[in-house]
Parts: sequence; C-alpha cells; structure tokens
Amino acid sequence: MKKCYFITGTDTGVGKTIAAAVLARTFPHCGVCKSIQTGYPQDQDLLFVQKQAGLKTAQIYNPLHFTKPLAPQQAAREDKLPPINTRKLVKNILDFCAQFEISFIEGAGGLYVPISEKYFMLDLLKDLKAEIILVCRAGLGTINHTLLSIEALRRKRVKIKGLIFNQTTPPDISAPENPQIIQKISGLPVLGIFPYQKKLNLTKLFVSVSD
Repeated sequence: MKKCYFITGTDTGVGKTIAAAVLARTFPHCGVCKSIQTGYPQDQDLLFVQKQAGLKTAQIYNPLHFTKPLAPQQAAREDKLPPINTRKLVKNILDFCAQFEISFIEGAGGLYVPISEKYFMLDLLKDLKAEIILVCRAGLGTINHTLLSIEALRRKRVKIKGLIFNQTTPPDISAPENPQIIQKISGLPVLGIFPYQKKLNLTKLFVSVSD
C-alpha cells in the first residue's frame, strides 16, 4: 500500500527540510515534493534533500516557486503572478506521489501560512489526504506552539503520524523534558529527536515512521 506523508512544522525554520532529508535517507527509493518554494533560487530546499539523500532528479519535485521569501500568497503577488490555483497544485502533487511506494511532501512555513485567499497550508495537507509528520522545536515555548498545532490538525480530522523534535539552538533547561511532556499530553508518538549540531551531520539523525 502506497504511503504519503506531509511534513509540516510549528513554525518556519523549524527543521522541516532536515526532517525530509533524514526521511529520504531512510527510504532511498521515495519521492520528495516541496509543495511551494519561496525565496527561489537562493532557497532551494529540494536540492539540499537531494544532495543529502542521494536522490535522482526524477525523485524530487517542486510544482511552484517564487522569488521573494514571503508566504506563498504574498510571494505570488510580489512576482506579479495570478493567485495560486490550489486545485491544480493538489493534482500535480498527487500525480507525482502516485509514482512512489512512499513519498514525502514538505510544506512551507506553518499550518496557517496563506497559499491563496482563505486557503492555508492546513487546507492543502487536508486535501492531499496525507498522514502528518509535525516538526517542532525542542526548547522553551514549544509546548504551547506544538499543542496549538496539534489542535488545529485534529480539528481538520487529519491523521497525525507523529512528532519530530529538532533542537535548532543550543539546548535550554526545558529541552530534555519537552518531548516527553508533549507526548504525554497529546498521546502522539515521538518519531525522532534531533540534537543541536554546530555543523549538520545527517548520519547522526534518526527517525522512525514504521507502522
């Protein structure tokens, strides 16, 4: 049975692309889609994933990219392009994912990033019918941000596969316990905990999405 996972985050810069790269290394025959890339060509998340995981060009896909590092709706407007056709976006992503036994779709920013008028990243992941992997910070403040994100996902009645905690800064005193606290409150499994690294080394990061 084919599996499709949507990697979203509690915030921008939380480590979704790192999570996508680690997952792609774990499943080398997967497909990886960056749903919308902004800040292009300076920011090219898929090229990072491809390089780190050793994927072929046919295994990666980006249906939309914009030059300004803004939310997609704003970025399209700044590039003087028409509003994003969300139906076409959903179809293109699903067509790509259908080629693989397992695929990962990386979102842009957090759940309420606007893609078009009254259509958010949260709506996209719902329409894609993918299981959700939520990437969270590990330090102070993550309990509130993560639980709010989980609540928003549950209101949409989507299936949450689990949580990945990424330590983006040197750990504070809350970081060691936060994943356990959130796991206990939410009842969701922790798929991985990525420690802080001054120099990123993906071979030291592990994640599990087995059933």
